[in-house]
Amino acid sequence: MSDHPATPSIRLPAGLRRGFESLGVRNYRLYWSGQLVSLVGTWMQQVSLPWLVLALGGSPIQLGIVSALEFLPATLLAPFGGVFADRIDKRHALIGTGIASALQALVLFVLTMTGAIEIWMVMALGLWRGLVNAIEMPTRQALAADLVPRNLLANAIALNSMVFNSARVIGPALAGVIIAAGTAATGSDTAGIALNFGINAVTFSGVLAALLMMNPREIRRAPRPEHHPRVLESMREGFDYAVRTPLVRWCLVLLGGIASFGMNFQILLPLFANDVLGLGAAGYGSLYAVMGIGSFSGSLALAVMSRRRAIPLMLVGGAAFSLLLVGIGLSRDVYVVGALVMATGFASMLMINTINTTVQANVDDALRGRVMSFYVTVFAGSAPIGGLFAGAVAESVGSPDAFLAGAVLSLGTVGLVALGLRRAAARGPLGVTLLDSPGPQDVSIPASSGGASAPR
Repeated sequence: MSDHPATPSIRLPAGLRRGFESLGVRNYRLYWSGQLVSLVGTWMQQVSLPWLVLALGGSPIQLGIVSALEFLPATLLAPFGGVFADRIDKRHALIGTGIASALQALVLFVLTMTGAIEIWMVMALGLWRGLVNAIEMPTRQALAADLVPRNLLANAIALNSMVFNSARVIGPALAGVIIAAGTAATGSDTAGIALNFGINAVTFSGVLAALLMMNPREIRRAPRPEHHPRVLESMREGFDYAVRTPLVRWCLVLLGGIASFGMNFQILLPLFANDVLGLGAAGYGSLYAVMGIGSFSGSLALAVMSRRRAIPLMLVGGAAFSLLLVGIGLSRDVYVVGALVMATGFASMLMINTINTTVQANVDDALRGRVMSFYVTVFAGSAPIGGLFAGAVAESVGSPDAFLAGAVLSLGTVGLVALGLRRAAARGPLGVTLLDSPGPQDVSIPASSGGASAPR
């Protein structure tokens, strides 16, 4: 079976062909389109939850607890989810998690619209979503790589980031407008928030439809043993691989350190926007949107690169991100903060996207779900740690100083990882550090819906 579509095709413009080449694979194109629809709703809910907690009279530390509950289950259970992802049909698993997430958003909508919502309910529903994330996040990470040929992996991951950040532009801006309009029209602080939850529930239909329309025969599957080892033994195999592979290990350290201490925008941005900049919901949503514009730009830049040097991109991106946090903490002008937030989006994408691609490029298909589950564990585990850290610092000394504290710790993480990688390189080859994307080839978007093949 060939790695590339063989159906009649519509050529992309030459300048964009490399950047969007993965969309030539029908299953990936369906996945990408479904994610775009669903993630707009996800971001609308993501920025509405903190605003709801504040509208209910919640404190900064309660904001941190809500964030922690959304991600703590993934921290503890994602390794089991990774074993699960390596053993079962990933597409079917994501259909199940999509339905569960839609139901969570629907319950949030009903409780908020009827005025029955309380902070403890927000926390409980955050825990619900966290339990779903424990399976969904490693499975989604692993499935995307199974939809395209290996030579398109870097491009596919960059496009994943692009769609994520396109939604981060649209979703928060739309959510902010709806919250403000709902408050103006009804006098209720929660009417627009409730509508955002309802929209999120509906948008899950996009990803569910895409998964159902995929051709399962064109999804790559690693050979499976006749008898699987015990779950804990299987989990340990993935963990051992991640720990003993220096490039994977230090990628995870970099991700965990900066995500824990620097990427706490869900906690700090509503506080900073409200208390320091004096912005309402629309302004808060706009700050998230400009961050998405920066991240989208970073994703697009990575998608069109023909060759990436992984280590410089990760370290420079992490260092730049840390320094930009200092600027945000010291700024009081909304336009300066907006520009800095946009730049943090760009820098963070250089780092996170390259970490993801580097880890995936250095793992076998048979271990992908388990290794990516540790990626998810690190990333998700940073949210409860970082959320509680940011909430506690913000409550003690204010959100500007919380940004500064996060910047110092993030910069320290970059220095530690740079030293670790240098020492590991002195002992021997690190693995795949040069991430190649294919050059302009005849890989195009099929004119019909059938025939695109991916290796099994």
